[in-house]
Amino acid sequence: MPDCKKYGGITRGELANLREDLAKEGVTVPEGDDVEVSGPYGIQLRATYDEQRETLEICITKKPFYIPETAIWKIVDTGTEPYVGP
Repeated sequence: MPDCKKYGGITRGELANLREDLAKEGVTVPEGDDVEVSGPYGIQLRATYDEQRETLEICITKKPFYIPETAIWKIVDTGTEPYVGP
């Protein structure tokens, strides 16, 4: 079962900005609202955006055994923080 987190208060425009920020870091997020994202070290995430609820759910779907989920969430939380609403 994947480990997931949901982030709220993210508008469509903020999602576009998040994609641009990730691209600057070398992480390409495919177009669409339900996508697979491949990160470094074999980490794979599923990102699902719900425009009506302004929520972004991110799930860790694959990772090496030697990288703890807490380390991945620390990076994801830091990256999404500027876009999460109140």
